[in-house]
Amino acid sequence: MITLNTFDRTPSLAELKVSYRRGRPRTDKQEKMPFVVASAVSCEKYLRSVWDADTMELREEFVLVCLNGAREVLGWVKLYTGGFNFAPVDVRLVMGVALQTASSALIVAHNHPAGVATPSPQDFDVTRRLKEAAALMGIQFLDHLILTRDGYYSFADAGTL
Repeated sequence: MITLNTFDRTPSLAELKVSYRRGRPRTDKQEKMPFVVASAVSCEKYLRSVWDADTMELREEFVLVCLNGAREVLGWVKLYTGGFNFAPVDVRLVMGVALQTASSALIVAHNHPAGVATPSPQDFDVTRRLKEAAALMGIQFLDHLILTRDGYYSFADAGTL
């Protein structure tokens, strides 16, 4: 939505702020090496290191992980917070962030608070739409993970990507 400034009538648009820091949570003892996502297992490990464990069983959240061509994490962002069993996803916003960060690849993830990692029909639909949109932009869509407290589902590992 475009709003006009009441003082000088100049159009102003909402802007997404992107922070360009290497995407790996660090402690003082860790080396400053980028986190490389080589598999669904390593992606799950990364996601659990940044996910708020206190909300894992409370509400659905949707996260985008942006990667470079070497599959190093550029950063991550929580794009959506939903209710107990649904978080809306706008494919345009996901692609907008991936483009603004010059990502070569992306991984998305969300959690199922009820603890069942089985994908819903809506999960399959949004995965298909994200994969198609990424392909149009020349971005690799590597995986969509569904996290639960005790496990995860990987669309790539299951062959459903």
